[in-house]
Amino acid sequence: MPVRIVSVTDSTLPDLPGSCGACTYWESPDHFSGQFTQEEAGLKRDWYSSTARLYGVCGRLLYADDEPVAYCQYAPWGLIPGISRYPSLARDLDEDAVLITCLCVAETHQRKGLGRMLLSDVIEDLRAGNAKCIVTFARDDSANNCSGPTSFYLAQGFGVVSTERFPDGSSFSLVRLRLDGVG
Repeated sequence: MPVRIVSVTDSTLPDLPGSCGACTYWESPDHFSGQFTQEEAGLKRDWYSSTARLYGVCGRLLYADDEPVAYCQYAPWGLIPGISRYPSLARDLDEDAVLITCLCVAETHQRKGLGRMLLSDVIEDLRAGNAKCIVTFARDDSANNCSGPTSFYLAQGFGVVSTERFPDGSSFSLVRLRLDGVG
């Protein structure tokens, strides 16, 4: 299965798998409906456009056999409005952290190492861009989360910074990977 990983750009944005191209959970929380409308797809495009101008590449897309099957989105956490949904975890963010908001692999392609391959590519991309650390809010009690389960990140060298249990019983951890050799 030939695999290639590319940056998310205006031309590859329409290839985001599943509903990712219209999900605005992180980019526009006030407009997120969970219905993945054309309006939300426009808001996602606008966020990508403005974030790319301010920061640069903020997503990677993995194709297997020329089919888009995995996606990762990231940016400095200050450029992500949805961070306000996690105030207690957000207070533990490093000032210079790049936040992974989404790392998903199509269900038909899971357990083939593609998520690990994509994350490794993102880490190298961020390291080359002199990022100091990468963080995400990973789910402790389930794999059902847009950024993935905590166990996945721990297996890739991330460490737990803090954990929060929510009223619905779900548990999320802020996990971090330092790229600058500091703690």
